[in-house]
Amino acid sequence: MRKSAVFHFPSSFREYVRVSKSLNRKEEQYVKERQAVVEKCLKDNGIKYKQEHVPVIAVLGSGGGERAMVGLLGSLAQMAEEKLLDSITYLCGVSGSTWCMASLYEDPKWSVNVAADKKKIVDRLSNGSFSKSDMLKWLSVAVEDENYSLTDFWAATVVYNIIKEIDRHHLSEQEARDSTNPYPIYTAIDKGLKQDNQTAPCWFEISPHEAGYSHVGAYVDTSLFGSQFENGKPKTPPKEEDMLYLQGLCGSALGDGKENITQILQWIWDWIHILEIVRKTIIHIPAALLSDEKRDLIDAGILLNSPYVAALRSERKVDLILSFDFSSDDPFLTVKKAADYCKEAGRPFPSLVIEPGEEKNPKDFYVFKDNTKAPIVVHFPLFNTVNCGEKIEEWRKRYKTFQGPYSKEMIEDLLLVSSRNVKNNKQKILNEIQAACAR
Repeated sequence: MRKSAVFHFPSSFREYVRVSKSLNRKEEQYVKERQAVVEKCLKDNGIKYKQEHVPVIAVLGSGGGERAMVGLLGSLAQMAEEKLLDSITYLCGVSGSTWCMASLYEDPKWSVNVAADKKKIVDRLSNGSFSKSDMLKWLSVAVEDENYSLTDFWAATVVYNIIKEIDRHHLSEQEARDSTNPYPIYTAIDKGLKQDNQTAPCWFEISPHEAGYSHVGAYVDTSLFGSQFENGKPKTPPKEEDMLYLQGLCGSALGDGKENITQILQWIWDWIHILEIVRKTIIHIPAALLSDEKRDLIDAGILLNSPYVAALRSERKVDLILSFDFSSDDPFLTVKKAADYCKEAGRPFPSLVIEPGEEKNPKDFYVFKDNTKAPIVVHFPLFNTVNCGEKIEEWRKRYKTFQGPYSKEMIEDLLLVSSRNVKNNKQKILNEIQAACAR
């Protein structure tokens, strides 16, 4: 019989730790204000809805390294062009998709400026530079922290080398923003709970307002994310990790397991020699893996390569999920795992009907829905027979998850493919929004 994770929180915790499965009140307020933006979008698209039921729509971006970052950028930019972006209440990301989200949310009005922001991000990815001195400066501070780990090293070397930016801002700085943009949720998992097969309790989410275990219902203010606690109180002055660290944390899939760690360090060693930092990184790996005093958070894509868990929280009352899948190999693995998670967690999820042969040759648009209380799920495989014809495998081989930064030509081609998945299916998306409104 599988063990269940049981958490007991004394009353002293509640000063700094919110112990509840309800939504954060500030998130509730944000969603309420966002509702006016959604209503206008529905009216502009001729969609009928009940005043008492404005649908909650969540967009999910899967993992997949730079492929996911560029793919989500193309999908969101096309949604803006098709006047669909304002229908979204939540934008949830895992792994590489969080790299795109972090880049976009640097602009407080990115939903309005998405075309310009897209160009800026593409220019940075294509023409930006990796500065060893900037990387060393960031790492020299991180390495002095007693909680220094492989995540810091990964963020400063691999992630920075791909995204060409060290973002020193903090997620909590977005706390006071208005509802111009969809509400962002970044996801990770607790490595220790995952290894103990606690697949539901291990999910961890980070928003501008709080960070914590969504299944358990234990959160701290995001400004305290990265701080040490003792008996429910910050042990040291509050310390929030910056956005580069967050991108490294959410996109650390290849850091799962000693074999992968060794491969990563060897790959980095091939192109950069930083003896002292590498030495301290190696020393800290066992401590991070074995210590009971720390919770090790890693890329959620290792468990489920799409942030379904965040969107499926019953408190968020999501009616429609638009899932943009940038995974490699099986284009339906994420939605299958989401169904398995819901079965284990006792949450409703629609039945999956996938025609024989489509696992290898998927179409560009799938709808999964039934008469249960489960949200409607629309699934968009990145590479499909509509956009790629018979060359799906060639596209997959061209855009591997773990490879050097993409060229400008590769980025532009990938943006085109991902945008077509929205452009070609605008009316179908509107139909499912209308179906969500009719529930």
